[in-house]
Amino acid sequence: MPPVLPLLFALSVSAAPSAERAVLVDIHTADAAEVDALKRGRGVHWWLELGDRLLLAGEMTAESSLPRSTPVLGELSDLRLDELALRAVGCNEQADPPGELLARGGRWQLRRLAAGEALPHRADAHEQWRAVRPNEVIARQYRLDAPAGEPPDPAVQEVVDRLDTQRWFADLTELASWDRSSFGTTGLFAARDWIGQQFADLGLEVETPDFQMPDADGGSITRQNVIGRWTGAAFPDEWIVVGAHYDSRNQSFSSVNDTPGAEDNASGCAGVIEMARALLPSQPQRTIVFMCYAGEEQGLYGSQAHVDALQAAGDLDKVKAVIVMDMIGYSANSRLNADYESYSQTYLNRFGAAAATYAPELDVVLSLNPFGSDHVPYLDAGKQAALGIESDYDAYPYYHDSGDTPDHIGPHAQAMGGAILKTNAAVLAELAGTSAVTDRVFADGFD
Repeated sequence: MPPVLPLLFALSVSAAPSAERAVLVDIHTADAAEVDALKRGRGVHWWLELGDRLLLAGEMTAESSLPRSTPVLGELSDLRLDELALRAVGCNEQADPPGELLARGGRWQLRRLAAGEALPHRADAHEQWRAVRPNEVIARQYRLDAPAGEPPDPAVQEVVDRLDTQRWFADLTELASWDRSSFGTTGLFAARDWIGQQFADLGLEVETPDFQMPDADGGSITRQNVIGRWTGAAFPDEWIVVGAHYDSRNQSFSSVNDTPGAEDNASGCAGVIEMARALLPSQPQRTIVFMCYAGEEQGLYGSQAHVDALQAAGDLDKVKAVIVMDMIGYSANSRLNADYESYSQTYLNRFGAAAATYAPELDVVLSLNPFGSDHVPYLDAGKQAALGIESDYDAYPYYHDSGDTPDHIGPHAQAMGGAILKTNAAVLAELAGTSAVTDRVFADGFD
């Protein structure tokens, strides 16, 4: 299955009076000047940037309005702006959502609704819809705006070099051996205890705080997050949170069996453990809170519980940055792509710059339109938080499926996971203050 669905435009028989023509082009190899020229091209009335896709609408056709070398994915003869909608896709994927899928970018789908069909108003942890605004960047490739690359920092490179993708994949495989639905107990609790033991073996202070969440029948159940805390000797009251959810699901929202969740999200949870292994020998100066959440698939309950607990304890102001990983191993082909999203462009640029220096094999797309994973409760609380996720997650054939097993993640798993881990570990090393980088981080400050 391809990593993204290209344009699914269908030519219409007739055009409404206010309809326009539109062209979708592939800009993944274009430079910033070329993208800007396309937006200002002849006949273009408005545009929409979707990562490596650019929609151009107006009085135009591919033949008459675009440079001959522009990779055109499709044309639409009668596009109406009021028929377009943007849909963010979370954990509760609908089999048949409204409208026709036109393109994807930055974890958002561009869909064309039927004539007269109202914009859906669902907005929760699983799904969100909104209207399209002309001349908007939904997601943008970092390389389009990247400054000249910085040489590697030796202290950061040392952390990155400690990452072991074979060890990470072995941990992923171990976690996928348990059914980890948050509605279950046996497998989820075994995974909880195993994660706690990995943290303890690294010398971290381990906690498994309780939180309440709804059960499948509308009652209430108690589940636990797993926290491994490193207290920074120099700056103990400045905290960096590194998190991922350890629960899983399959096609059935409430099933407690056949929920291996290798990609979603044993990959991210194993990534938290591997980043701890890579960072701790450098004796980070700030406090690092490594944690794995339960209850994500049902509505971000574990991460929200952590934010609530921080608020109640008066510790929320101590959190200076958050890094969340959700689905980091699958790639449909050898081209490695990752989406990073937050409300802070400055913070996102750290990840783009880190990838350019420490994981140049990774193409990074940045989005200021975050949605639907464990970074959201922190963002809602005003914290600097970012999600890293591989870009092909919703094209993964076993997404939310009982077949989400380690053998199905594919031949590029270690390369994909390794590239995201190198990027995240580099940012973490900079933020955490590892000897040589401590003074520079303080000079730059937190966003």
